Formats: sequence, C-alpha cells, structure tokens
Amino acid sequence: MLARSPLLLALLIAAPSFEAPLLAQGNDRPRRERREAPAVELKHLDFATTKLKSEAVQAELDIGVYLPKGYDDEKNKDVKWPVAIWLHGMWEDPLRFHTRGGATVLDRCIGDGTMPPCVFVAANGGRTSMYVNRKDQRWEDLITVDLLTFLAKNYRVSEQREQRAILGVSMGGMAALRIAFSKPELFGAVGAHSSAVFEEDPEKLPERIRSVASRIGLDEVFGNPIQKEPWQKANPLCLVQALDTKALAGLRIYFDAGSDDRYGFADGNALLHAALDAKKIPHTWRLIEGGGHSWGAGFQDQTLPYSFAVVGAMFAGKADPAGTKAPAADGKPPANAKGAPAKGK
Repeated sequence: MLARSPLLLALLIAAPSFEAPLLAQGNDRPRRERREAPAVELKHLDFATTKLKSEAVQAELDIGVYLPKGYDDEKNKDVKWPVAIWLHGMWEDPLRFHTRGGATVLDRCIGDGTMPPCVFVAANGGRTSMYVNRKDQRWEDLITVDLLTFLAKNYRVSEQREQRAILGVSMGGMAALRIAFSKPELFGAVGAHSSAVFEEDPEKLPERIRSVASRIGLDEVFGNPIQKEPWQKANPLCLVQALDTKALAGLRIYFDAGSDDRYGFADGNALLHAALDAKKIPHTWRLIEGGGHSWGAGFQDQTLPYSFAVVGAMFAGKADPAGTKAPAADGKPPANAKGAPAKGK
C-alpha cells in the first residue's frame, strides 16, 4: 500500500498556491486574466503562443510552441522536424514550462546536442482534467487527435512514431504514460516526472480523501465515490499490468520521482517500475534521493535533462541512453540525483 494517498490530498493543500491557467475549463468559476509569457533568453529556439480550436473539448485553447532557430530558412523549407509534446500538471497552464525554467533547460539541451533541434509544444489540459475523456469534454482526444492534427496542418513536423515524443509532469506525467501505453503507435518515447501513479484499488484511499472528489470537480473523471473502472483506465500501473508486452515494443520509457515528493508519488512510480520489470519491458526509473515534487523542488534541473536525453537519442536515431547514463546538459549527473537509475530488464 502507498505510504501516502497522493492525488486528492495534493489537491486539498495545493490548489490555492498554483497559478491560474490560460483558459477556464468547462464551467469553472472565472479565472484571472491571461498572463503573457515573460521574456526568457533562448539561443536555439523561438517561442510563441498560439490558439488551438478543439472539437474534442469544444473550446479554443492557448498553447505554447517552440520552433528551432532557422525553422523558416529557405534551406529548411522541406525539413520535417521531430516533435515533442509537454503535458502540464494540475492547476497549471501551458506557460508553466516557460516560466519555471523548463524552456531554459530545453534550450541548453538543444545547444549541447542532448536534444536535436525539434518542435516542442506545451499543450493545454485545463485545470483538473487528468487528460481523461469525459462525456462532455474529451481531454485525451484533445492531445491524441486535435493537437496532432493541428500540428500536422500548421507546422512541418514528422508524423513518424520515432520522431514523436510525449512528456509531462504530475497530472501531465500520468497522462503521458497512459497515452504512451494505451496508444503506443503514436509516440516512440515517453518521459514523465513526479507522475501521479497509484495503486490499482481506489478503495485503499482513505474515505476523507475520496469524499472530496465532488468539491474539486473530479466526479466526471472518476465518479464519487471513486469508481474502479475509470480509475484503472486512467492509471498507468493498471494499464501495464493488463497489456500484452509486445504492445510496447520499441517504446522508450523514462520516469522519475523524488524520495521527498510531498504527495508520496515516488511510491506509485516504484510500483510501476516493478510492474514493468515483471513484464521485462525496457525502461528507466530514477528515484531522486532528496528530490521533491515538480517545479517548486527544482526538478527542472534534476530531471529534465534525463528525459530529454532519452527523447533526443530517439530523434537522432541513436541507442537509448536510459539505464546507463542519461547525461545532464553539462554532461554531469544532476546534483540531487544521488541514486543510480534503475534499468528495466
């Protein structure tokens, strides 16, 4: 059993401190005005926000798009660029990656060759959607259908599996893993950080946690009380336990969590590592000793270079560095990454 009950406990104590997203989700109460992206010095990328009109969620959403310098050069007019999609966490928005240092790490990794030049997209998953399809808003389809279609129509991006990656943090990390496991034909690599991964039985969550689902708007995701079927469909651990090992052939998998994650997410991620190991599915899992949860714990420097190295190797057609030494941008392990990565068999 998990040492702590992470998902809804996180929502109870974290909601007031997070910044509002760019677009209200569904019938949520009014949000603060849309924030402009602050100036961030990028040497190898150009950043802009744009709008995606989504049939799946019946809304127009702001997203962030990073293009390689030289994207519009005449010599590159026929280039099909690799594409990576970033899924933000709960109560966040597409600008969080830009404002909290993710863009700086990405730019540095492209500059030193950890990542080849690519199109990098910060998606918009609303406040508490879990990127799950609901009866009225299909948040997973927003990513796997609407966003991919939008990118293919408006940018010169490759549609090859080996040139597509999906990454995310917390709620977005859970979704990135789920999408990669359930639709492996779409993405060749997945990177997840501080991911919301849980035990398979929601009944093991304390009643005081399950009882707040309606107050925080998760009834349409998991039901209230939490129902086992939608819970297990959204849970990467349950997906791995049920799938045919061959389904994930060729998928490059990287995920990490901090030992001091304030929501206890390391426990569920360790269970996921054990499940992948049991099925002999290659992957890399890193428990970051002393590491915390998400942006506030400085995870952008502790972890992003590792997932970018895995994705970058795939984009470049190189062997997966996972399980050996996925280097940080300066070629050294991050200072707080004391534990060696655990390589799946």
